[in-house]
Amino acid sequence: MRKCSIWTVSLLLSLPSLAWAQAAEGDPPPEDAPAEGESKPEAAPAEEPAEKPAEAPSDKPADKPAEKSSGEAESSGAGSVSAADYGVQEGGAGASMKWAANREVRVIQKREVLKEGRHQFSLIGGVVPNDDFFAYVDAGAAYDYYFSEDIAIEVRGAYTFPQQTSLEATLEKQREQGGPGLEVRLPETLRAHASLSAVWNLLHGKIGFFNTRLTEFDLGLNFGVGSVMTNLTAKGGAQAPRFAPQGNIGAVLQFYLGSRFVLRVDYRQFFYQANGGGVSFPISTTVGLSYLTAPIE
Repeated sequence: MRKCSIWTVSLLLSLPSLAWAQAAEGDPPPEDAPAEGESKPEAAPAEEPAEKPAEAPSDKPADKPAEKSSGEAESSGAGSVSAADYGVQEGGAGASMKWAANREVRVIQKREVLKEGRHQFSLIGGVVPNDDFFAYVDAGAAYDYYFSEDIAIEVRGAYTFPQQTSLEATLEKQREQGGPGLEVRLPETLRAHASLSAVWNLLHGKIGFFNTRLTEFDLGLNFGVGSVMTNLTAKGGAQAPRFAPQGNIGAVLQFYLGSRFVLRVDYRQFFYQANGGGVSFPISTTVGLSYLTAPIE
């Protein structure tokens, strides 16, 4: 009995040694484990992360999210545009079409040639056509100063050269040949005129020539006073000058050939007291070329 007890105690003491041996045989050693007799290397110290430098403060404001335009907002909406958005009141025969008046567009083109404060010098030439026996050739000059784009003052003068008409030449020739001709002698003939006028440009427009360019033009009215010089012819053929006050009205059409040059067409109707009574009213039609001084900066 005593012998069995000793064997039992020996067996119990040997069990932990057997369990440790089996565990050692089943689990292989780790790869980084040091071999027998070698010391385990010390682990390198972990590197600390470098400190990130602080960013300098910026004055630039933070970017705001892009805002949608009103058109994009409307187009992105779920509903479609209705007639009420344009002022149309739907409701039968009495519906109001306010949108039609709102869509009316008036366009005023900008003037390319500005005249305010500028001086205009003109050379003019034309005819005085309302005389059966003489055709007067008119030649002169004019000066304009523009107070505004529409208002100007003009000083104008011209000298007239009487030319014999075909009617006068026929009558004189028949008389020289002994026929029933007449001696043509006018008691008063126009020789020169000068006037001071106000010019009102009441219409401004543009016209196209052959679809290549646009030319500006002005249409204005003239109202002036001045003097005329006439020649008085006596029965014996003696001539004497005569001066008389005159008034005139007219119109001027100007085509701008650029910022400096102007082509102008003038019409003038003169009124003055004729020698011996009555009123003379000659007409002057002229064409001229004008030069405008530099515009005011």
